[in-house]
Amino acid sequence: MKKFYILSLLVLFVMSALVAKDLDDTLESLSGDAAKSYVKPIVSAFGTNLNGGWFHWSPAKKFLGLDVEFGLVAMGTVFPDDDKDFNATGTFQFTTEQADQILANSDIQSGDPGYDELVEAIISQEMEINIHGATIIGDSDDHVMIEYPQQDLIVDVNGTNMTFPISPYSLDSGIGGLLDGLTMLPMAAPQLSIGTFYGTKAAFRYVPTMKLTKDLGNLDYFGFGIQHNPKAWLMIPLPVDFCFSYFMQTMNLGDYITANASTFGLNVSKTFGMKFLSITPYAGYMLESSNMEFKYSYEVGEVNGVALDPVKVKFDIDGKNTNRLTLGTTFRLGVFNFNADYNIGKYNSFTAGFALGI
Repeated sequence: MKKFYILSLLVLFVMSALVAKDLDDTLESLSGDAAKSYVKPIVSAFGTNLNGGWFHWSPAKKFLGLDVEFGLVAMGTVFPDDDKDFNATGTFQFTTEQADQILANSDIQSGDPGYDELVEAIISQEMEINIHGATIIGDSDDHVMIEYPQQDLIVDVNGTNMTFPISPYSLDSGIGGLLDGLTMLPMAAPQLSIGTFYGTKAAFRYVPTMKLTKDLGNLDYFGFGIQHNPKAWLMIPLPVDFCFSYFMQTMNLGDYITANASTFGLNVSKTFGMKFLSITPYAGYMLESSNMEFKYSYEVGEVNGVALDPVKVKFDIDGKNTNRLTLGTTFRLGVFNFNADYNIGKYNSFTAGFALGI
């Protein structure tokens, strides 16, 4: 079982390091709503993965018993085609390099009167503009385009207010789909469940603090859940087992990304066979939520040869999945448990698990 634990840590480590590193490098070239629109699909997929794979049968309906499982849970969330690109109106802060391109398009060159003042006017604040192109899962050749609108800029040039007409300009960010070709987001985590006390068992996911890279910092992950089978105290016979479930987890990817997820709802199962040779179909309906917070520095550039301080960017996004329907089956052979299920929501996903249980 130690090998499976190490394997799950390796998958989680590699996936997290790639996401954190590549996203940080990419987001340093995006700001405002362009960055938010770009990363939305990864937020929903990540949250869907975190909320999956917790349940595969109801706790035993007994006052006190020993029910321990330890194993590996694998998840994969499918990226929908509808989220491969975006077209939105939102805020964006331009860099000095981008301001140079905008002014050159209007035949205003470096050294012209008012040039430095115009650059400062363009980069000094976020602007409301149109943004479109690939999201993180879109085509790598479909670059995010930032549309600078036609407008007149009035700046002070040697004590005189001067008006400069600025032509519209479609600015290529050079950023396409970072995960182009990836149809689903994979993830794996170790999971331990312990029961049973009065029809209740607890489940845990834990990854000790691991260093991603020198630049990125550490990865840490913790999840906790509880399931309760009311048949432990209900006096009414029922044809199936069922339980109320609640799970939560949090993950930090370096100093750049923090992910949180939670889910709760009703699960049902029915076991056919003997204790150590059985099949258990199961289903569930869960309400869920997820959120990712991003923190990074956005390099604006320089004006008059003086480097400007990087802009500290911080924003968070909620995942699209708010509920899911789960359908799956567990097989038990001796002390080995295997399960697989399919989850239906705005983002569909697969989960599978292998565990040793007593």
